[in-house]
Amino acid sequence: MAQLSSLSSVISDSDQSGERISELAGFGSIFGIIAAAIGLLIGKSLIPIPALEWEQTSIIPFEWMIEGTPYFPIAVGAFMGMMAFSLLFQAIGSKGLGSFLGSGSVNVFRVGFIIAIATAVIVPTQYYAVLSASLIPNFLPVMYFLGALFVIAWQIGAIIYTDSSKTWIGFLAGLLNALFIPVLALGQAISPLLIYAAYGILLVGQLMSLKFWWAPFSTIREFARSTSKAKIAFGVSGVLTFVLGLAAVFLGPVGTEAGITVWRPWSTLVNESTYQTNPALVFGFLSFMLFWIMLAPRLGARELKATAIGEDIVKGGNKYFMMFLLFFGLIAAGQAGAFIEGVGAWSFFLVMAPAGVMFLMGASYAAKTDIVTGIPLVLTSVFLMVHPFNLLPLIIVPWLLVIITQGLLTIESWKRGLTGFSQAALTVVVSLTTSVAVVVFMLGGFGSGPLALWPTNRWFNITMIPGIPAAVQGPAIIVLPLLALLIRNVSLAGYSYGRGYTTGGVLMGISVFFAILIPVIAGNESVSHEANTGAALLLTLYSISVMLVMSLNFNLANDVQDKGRGFEGTLIKVATMAGLAAAAVVIILVLIVFAGIPSPTEIAIMISIMVTFVVSSEVLSIMGWLLAGIRLGMLREGFKFTKLE
Repeated sequence: MAQLSSLSSVISDSDQSGERISELAGFGSIFGIIAAAIGLLIGKSLIPIPALEWEQTSIIPFEWMIEGTPYFPIAVGAFMGMMAFSLLFQAIGSKGLGSFLGSGSVNVFRVGFIIAIATAVIVPTQYYAVLSASLIPNFLPVMYFLGALFVIAWQIGAIIYTDSSKTWIGFLAGLLNALFIPVLALGQAISPLLIYAAYGILLVGQLMSLKFWWAPFSTIREFARSTSKAKIAFGVSGVLTFVLGLAAVFLGPVGTEAGITVWRPWSTLVNESTYQTNPALVFGFLSFMLFWIMLAPRLGARELKATAIGEDIVKGGNKYFMMFLLFFGLIAAGQAGAFIEGVGAWSFFLVMAPAGVMFLMGASYAAKTDIVTGIPLVLTSVFLMVHPFNLLPLIIVPWLLVIITQGLLTIESWKRGLTGFSQAALTVVVSLTTSVAVVVFMLGGFGSGPLALWPTNRWFNITMIPGIPAAVQGPAIIVLPLLALLIRNVSLAGYSYGRGYTTGGVLMGISVFFAILIPVIAGNESVSHEANTGAALLLTLYSISVMLVMSLNFNLANDVQDKGRGFEGTLIKVATMAGLAAAAVVIILVLIVFAGIPSPTEIAIMISIMVTFVVSSEVLSIMGWLLAGIRLGMLREGFKFTKLE
């Protein structure tokens, strides 16, 4: 009887695995194919993405049009209506898939349907309700808001195909459907040919979606961990994100200042209604970045052991915060492309959203000892935030490094099945190198700036690069010491990883907060004020970090002693206690000196004491980190080349 029951169970499982995932959801993809055909026929951006051109063609009677035709809203209604039907059938038909996966992620199809049908109804009706020029600024923000919400839902929905399928069909369905949005945005900003290409991509993507839904259940993953195809898609999407982002890097931000080629942030305004960089380019970049972040792999026990990282790299609060930034970034980019007065209010998120996500992503990798992937992201994010302009090579070189490292990550996923480079040795090397850089900066080892920068002229040599005016290189030079400290912090987080203490995570969080404050350096009257603000951020970050670093050093000392290295462990503890005592003395002196209005002499003495403390503290910490790296075996970790079977 038991054998008959077992046989019945096997037959039942076999039948389920041979069933189609959902014929009804596949029928929904047919509506998506029809929508793509409508887009190819009309050749316009039929999703309300930023920078749609509009003009008033007549004053009396009042007439206006979008994208050169009064029938544009009707076309949007037809296209979004087809997309709504597509998502509706997928929402209904995906219930079985959701139950099989044990996930509620398929509900995003329902959300997408609601937004799509709302857009299909609201855009045409409200367009024809605009009876005067004064009502246009009320209509456009609503249209772009709906467009941004739809894009968010669409990109998240595309994740389901790639994340749940074990086949290349799911891989292509997710990737192509997600790629449709950024290519459409690029077409809006660059060339109509790209708009046709976008609808072609959507057409193929919907065909892949149809094949995905009509494939058997045996093509769906059985476990919560990401499939090999999903991990490869994560690497590919990382490369594509920054390749697509090259358009936003080169088209618009590049200009000249005092005869030197510079890069202006995406928040730069030409006038009250127009940005220097077309917001559609930033919108496209952010839309695919959302797909990339959401596709972050979930690893199994075997993979975690092979990579020596112990847990998923991107997860939990970090992932949700990045999603939050991207949501606001997409909404901001949509509103910024309305070409109406007041769009400058959204400029903050045009920079903070992409840069914040990149910094947090890079810091997350570095905290898991993946310096190769993490540090280029941190570098790029910091230089993106430099205002009011930056030297062009400082943007291009880190950006290309990100593309290269994401390409290496893709190869790593393809060949070995891994999604990160666990390189504890590089954690030690980068931590020591950046700490030395902080010391050199504090001692004026890179030269001194003009006396007008006193008392910070020893730290910020704004004439360091020959042939470039001080006013041009100044913003970049002022941020370099802070950058060194930020990289040191995110690298140090790798020391605490897998050792049972949370100091590294706190260091990473503090660094993210201070990185976001970088643009405030530019909000000053002169370069001397910028230098003072930069110094204030640097010293504040160091003051907060030093207590966390000392806690880390004590923990490392205990671990070294547990390894049977009592002398080295005690040495690290003594050095840390000396730094702690010095920190207490400096805090007391700062409170005494700055309780009133100090004289220039008192300020100079206090600055000298603070520099002495920073340098001595860093030197003692460098010794401790080196000893810990040696005795804990970190310098021998990470250079293994094995394939995950």
